[in-house]
Amino acid sequence: MASQYDIYTQVIPAAAYTGTKFFSFGPTRSLSVRGMQKLVGIFAKYLLTPIGSDPLDPLGGTQLPSLLGSNVGVSDAHEILLLSVEKTVKAIQAFQSGVVVADDERLATAQVTKFIHIPEAPGFAAQIFIENIIDQGISFLLPSLTSQG
Repeated sequence: MASQYDIYTQVIPAAAYTGTKFFSFGPTRSLSVRGMQKLVGIFAKYLLTPIGSDPLDPLGGTQLPSLLGSNVGVSDAHEILLLSVEKTVKAIQAFQSGVVVADDERLATAQVTKFIHIPEAPGFAAQIFIENIIDQGISFLLPSLTSQG
């Protein structure tokens, strides 16, 4: 039986950003991924998808992308981030409950572990910790999606 893979999408580097896309297949050949990397990719894709932009799931996505270019205050941005992460967790868990998913790709929980206000930007960065059901965890940073641990 063949293993199921997801296509690895990559964040567009800031210097190459020209539109409204957050993800691309990248400058290099697409890669297939499994495990925690796949889980982070699924999580980030849902979290960074604007509500109403997916024709197959009009209610999917979060309010987080709407912060780009807005003049929302830092405390409101923090609240939007927390609610967006919570919505993402619920949506992924609901989707995964009806299908066969490898244990290392099944989401148990996610939480914002650091909210970093950057007044000179102005803006923020955030560290999010994701854990699967077999107690493997990884932190990644928004907006760069670099992983730690």
